Amino acid sequence: MTKSKKRDAEKIVAHFRSIKERPWLPESQRWWPGHLFHFTDLTNAVKILGDGKLVSRSELERTGGLVTDIASPEVISTTSSRWKEYVRLYFRPRTPTQYRNEGFRPVGQREMNAHCPVPVSFIFNADAILTSQPTMFSDGNLAAGAEPGNTAEYFLSLPFDKIYHDRSLPKMDDTEKRNIIFHRHAEVIFPNAVELSSLRLIGCRSEAEFQTLIHLLPIDVYLKWSKRIAVSRRFGLFFGRWPFIEKVNLSISTISFEFNPSVYGRSGPFHAEIELIETKTETIHRWEEDNFFAKDSLSFNLSNLNSPENYVVKFSLDGHLAYENRYLDDSALPF
Repeated sequence: MTKSKKRDAEKIVAHFRSIKERPWLPESQRWWPGHLFHFTDLTNAVKILGDGKLVSRSELERTGGLVTDIASPEVISTTSSRWKEYVRLYFRPRTPTQYRNEGFRPVGQREMNAHCPVPVSFIFNADAILTSQPTMFSDGNLAAGAEPGNTAEYFLSLPFDKIYHDRSLPKMDDTEKRNIIFHRHAEVIFPNAVELSSLRLIGCRSEAEFQTLIHLLPIDVYLKWSKRIAVSRRFGLFFGRWPFIEKVNLSISTISFEFNPSVYGRSGPFHAEIELIETKTETIHRWEEDNFFAKDSLSFNLSNLNSPENYVVKFSLDGHLAYENRYLDDSALPF
């Protein structure tokens, strides 16, 4: 990221910080001003942390670096190619896009074919990004025709009371609803790539997904970011309305999974698959079910394993990774 700042950088920072004192902003949201947000699927998050930067969609497509595409094909097809050259951040967590694609959704229940099974939220300190010379910001969804600006004058005109609006919408008429949804999508964009120097928190939705992210990171990447990776329920980064794995208990004798069920009562059906590899013998065990509903809990007895003291287990729903981790019995260690 370029080090050159906007000439009116101080006005931008001062105004953004002042928003936390506005009487219309609820106490639970007063930490939002001063931060920027980006969410993606867990498999993409592993690559982002390894690369040390967020990269524009166009660059990912050119290099084949898009591990999991969480965007709606319909929305992408109507979005100007101009904006695909930018990294896109948001002023808030839980955007309307995230509402539409977060969580494991059965085939046929994915809005506009968008799907982000295991979301990971990146939270950035806003100052350096907002005030960098190439940065632009919009008052709403770029895919819906918002035109960004790059000056303090434009920034001061952003309707943060609508961008930060976080209440339900049922009592509004359709015009008001569309207006609020448009502004909730307000964006901060930066050309090509954003380095992670301003990254403050990597938020996971559950303990199981936290364990999966930690397991998938190369050791050097884990050591660099481990203090900033957390299960972040208290920050309200996720909707949690669709199934995901909440907690997993691994032992030498059993494996148990606890699920967060869908609030809509639609926790399936999925094609579920578990793969367990015994580390010592490389023996592979598989379990599959074609009509699986991800609710309540699921347990397995490991009495048929030859070396249950050290194994790797992977759980997938409709081919998307939901959990992966290693179990190593402490008593098996030679020290």
